[in-house]
Amino acid sequence: MEIILASESYLKNCIFSAAKLAYQKVPADIDESIFDDQPVGERVLSLARAKCEKAAASHPDDFVISADTLIALDRVVFAKPKTPKEAFQRALGFSGKTIEVYTGTATYSPANGIQTYLAHGKVAYTEFTESDLHRLTAEDNPQIRNGLGVFIDSPGFTLVEHWEGSYTGLMGLPMEFVYQQLRGAGLLISGSR
Repeated sequence: MEIILASESYLKNCIFSAAKLAYQKVPADIDESIFDDQPVGERVLSLARAKCEKAAASHPDDFVISADTLIALDRVVFAKPKTPKEAFQRALGFSGKTIEVYTGTATYSPANGIQTYLAHGKVAYTEFTESDLHRLTAEDNPQIRNGLGVFIDSPGFTLVEHWEGSYTGLMGLPMEFVYQQLRGAGLLISGSR
């Protein structure tokens, strides 16, 4: 049984690669707009499930993982920015604010079918200026897509005051759930070194 990551996301692939697990990247494109009317937590779960179902249809004997992440600020849910300028302006709006991060994750295995999990967390940013943000984003930085990256390899990490919730869930793939599902499918042996 192979592990399939149904995502082209830069961050999801970084997280999974850091876990030192062999996997194949098999993106599952769907019409995401059909879930736009759902509350944000339900929406990310529906998106993750739909992507997982699509990838599992072509890989029924494998273990499939998919996830989708959205952020919200003051009850406004943000879609993925279309341009670097839009991403920069959005990130600038997070100065001194706390955003909510919702990541829906779905896994499929032949024995267990589809399982879902919702990770919800918060990221509080320090007060920062436009020049601070320009300094941090001077290089091409894919971590600024939905806002500021919250992990140590992202320059935006230096603007985080504190966070709550799943660390990897805030980045787009809650590995505490993924590991649990991999163990349940017999792909990680508990207690092995």
